[in-house]
Amino acid sequence: MSERTSPAVADYSQWQAQDYFKTYYSEVVLPDEQVVLAYQIETLKRIEHPFGRGLEYGCGPTLHRAIAASRYAFRIDMADWLPDNLAQVREWVNSTGANCDWNRFTDYILACENGNELRDSGRIQRREEQTRKVIRNLHVSDARWRHPLGPEKQGFYDLLVSGFCLDAVSSDKQVWHRCMTNVLSTLHEGGLLILHALYRCRAYKVGERMFPGADLSEDDLLDSLLANGCNRQSIDVHVIPCPDNAQYGYAGILVASARKH
Repeated sequence: MSERTSPAVADYSQWQAQDYFKTYYSEVVLPDEQVVLAYQIETLKRIEHPFGRGLEYGCGPTLHRAIAASRYAFRIDMADWLPDNLAQVREWVNSTGANCDWNRFTDYILACENGNELRDSGRIQRREEQTRKVIRNLHVSDARWRHPLGPEKQGFYDLLVSGFCLDAVSSDKQVWHRCMTNVLSTLHEGGLLILHALYRCRAYKVGERMFPGADLSEDDLLDSLLANGCNRQSIDVHVIPCPDNAQYGYAGILVASARKH
C-alpha cells in the first residue's frame, strides 16, 4: 500500500469563524456532534458532585459544549487561539434569548439528559441563560505555550473539555503531543478530562479551505493520556465511525475521557 500523501492545508490566518459555523453548525446537529454531545453528557452525569472550575479549551466560535457542561459546573472559562472565534462566543454570551443560533443544540442536550420528557422553548431559554451565567472568562491562548493560560492556571481546573482543537493545531504529531502536555497541565489531580479529536485526519474542510489534522489513532491518544498523568483505569478511548463526513476530510472521530492521577 502506498503511503498517503498529505493534502495542502491553509494557514489559520485564513480562518473565518462564520465559515466554520456555516460548514458544521448552521443547519442541523450533525451525527458526529450528536455522538460527542451524548458522550459528554453521559460522562458528566456519572459524576455525583458539580465541578467548581471548568475550562473549555479550543472552543472555536461554538457554544454547544459549554451549554452541555453548564449544568455540571459552577463556572466555565473558555479559551481559543483566535480572537475572531472568541468574539462570536462573547456576542452570544451578551445576547438575549432571542439569539437562536444554538437552540437546536440545546434541545438535543436536553433530550440527552431527560429522554422523551417534554422540551419547550422556555426550557431551552432557561438552559442557555444558565450557561451565560456560568461562563466567566474568555482567554486568547496558544496550546503551544508551556502555560497556555499562564503559570497561575497550572492545576487550576477540575473539569477540562476540549473538542476537535488540539489535533487541529498542526499536522505535526510532535506538536500535538506538546499541546496535550501544555493544556492538560491546567487540570489538577483528580480532575476530569473529556476530549474529542478527528480520527486519522490529515486535513479537514472549512468553507473552501482545508486546515491541518494530526492524523491521530486510538493508540496515539491513549499513549498521550498515560504520558500526561491520567489514571489507566479511568481512561476511555474509542473510535466512532462517521463515513458521511468523508467529504469534510475525516470518516471517524475519537472520543475520550480520563481522570488525572
